[in-house]
Amino acid sequence: MPSPAVALVTPTRSRSVSQPIPEDATLDTLAAPMLKSSRSVMIRSYSSNPHSRSPSLLQTNSKSPSPQVRGSKGRARSSSLVTVTEVGGDDLNTVVDRLGVGNNENAAWVNAPGAWLIHPVLIFCGKLLVDAIPGMTQDVSWTIVNLSYITFSFIMFHHVTGLPFESTMTTSGAYDDLTLWEQIDSGAQYTPAKKWLTSVPIGLFLISTHYTRYDYVLFALNFVALIFVLFPKLPIVSL
Repeated sequence: MPSPAVALVTPTRSRSVSQPIPEDATLDTLAAPMLKSSRSVMIRSYSSNPHSRSPSLLQTNSKSPSPQVRGSKGRARSSSLVTVTEVGGDDLNTVVDRLGVGNNENAAWVNAPGAWLIHPVLIFCGKLLVDAIPGMTQDVSWTIVNLSYITFSFIMFHHVTGLPFESTMTTSGAYDDLTLWEQIDSGAQYTPAKKWLTSVPIGLFLISTHYTRYDYVLFALNFVALIFVLFPKLPIVSL
């Protein structure tokens, strides 16, 4: 008698297969191929279908930014650098050297007690010495005093540079290129000391002009000397 036919059905494709069943076959033997075939089909179906992936895995992948997006968001814009420098264009090393020196004794005496009084005292003493010359008139005497004060003032404040006491002051050459006028009050303009040093030659010029009785030659000589000593004191010259 021929063996009955058994239909094998899989999830992906259904077909009937007629094959003989051995007489000694059991139910477990027949079920094993069916389960094995079904499992392999399910695995292939899971790996080939992108929509069958777990929602947690897809959500994790969607949250992780791409390398380009991560690079654009992670880089912060650098802020602009603003450098504030003192008028004069001094380099940083020189400024640091000047700040490290402390009090500049070469220019600090200008603000010391009695430093302002010494100017009229010297002018008065110089006037007495010039008047001691026999045959000296007042107009010539005041002109000589005015020119002498302006000459020494220009040499002292606007010609000599550096520090005369460099051996006792460690400055590393920070003031080698600066005159005494530029060293006073750390180079600040319109300070009381600089206003006083500017007003002294102006006052002496007015006194000399008065005692020369406004002589054209002496007036021109005193006026040129005044401009000569006032011009280096202007802030535009120190820039």
